[in-house]
Amino acid sequence: MKVAVTGGTGFVGRHLVNRLLKDNHEITVLTHRKSGENIFDNRVRMISGSVNSASEMVPAFQGCQVIFHLVGIIAETRKNTFEKTVVEGTRNVVAACREAKVKKIIYLSAMGTSEFAETTYHRTKYQAEQTVINSGLEWVIFRASVIYGEDDSFLAILSKVIKYFPFIPIFGDGRYKLQPVYIEDLTNAMAKAVVTPSAAGQIIDIGGPEQLDYMTIMNKIKKTLGKKRLNFHIHFRVIKPVAALMELFLKPAPLTVDQLTMLKMGNTGDISKMRALFGIEPVTFEDGLKKVIGDKVNG
Repeated sequence: MKVAVTGGTGFVGRHLVNRLLKDNHEITVLTHRKSGENIFDNRVRMISGSVNSASEMVPAFQGCQVIFHLVGIIAETRKNTFEKTVVEGTRNVVAACREAKVKKIIYLSAMGTSEFAETTYHRTKYQAEQTVINSGLEWVIFRASVIYGEDDSFLAILSKVIKYFPFIPIFGDGRYKLQPVYIEDLTNAMAKAVVTPSAAGQIIDIGGPEQLDYMTIMNKIKKTLGKKRLNFHIHFRVIKPVAALMELFLKPAPLTVDQLTMLKMGNTGDISKMRALFGIEPVTFEDGLKKVIGDKVNG
């Protein structure tokens, strides 16, 4: 089958493309990279383009039956805002799908998304979801929790902090719950959505088998790395003004008020639909950690 992927050179995109290659799909990746470097060793077709322009995407989508739309941001830059990249970008993707006569779109959203969510991130994700739902195309939406795996940002940052600092900053009490999902479980579900008719028209939560509080997640990473570190708690009332100040002067800010709000809210869902539709039993966080960083430590 011919498929195209937006955001195919990002963390999730790279893993998804490699998973789709195992199913022998013909893959086109939409890339904004000016160098034209093909990170997939010419196993896929790469076409320059941006979600900011529907007309740029049409050549990449031409002849494809399925589009995976992965483009998103976690913090705004001077050029890329949630409204421009997430909301308008998704409208452009849908418009390009219609122009190229694509039949199906699979969209990667996020757990916690709702019309009246506390954060701009989740509200704009909801608007993007509505664009997909009302597109007239066959669609599948995946709402993922925190995603981790080889070359991610989540584990990479936390691991560096644990390795190189004697004290670990914990925002608030650290009891807010997350449901980390291993990248291969996510990409396996997304790949199966291509050939699972019953997935059409479904919003599917994607997460790991455990709902873990942040303190437990940190302790498991410490254990895997073989590091003993003391925790240093910082109240949300203290760190939020700091994050707000960062946002004024740094784009993207290393920490935003939205991110702190999302962290405090937690990020969990019901993965029973994922299990039923795709027959996937996700790996535990501890087993996933061994796959990602355990071998490096032992090596």
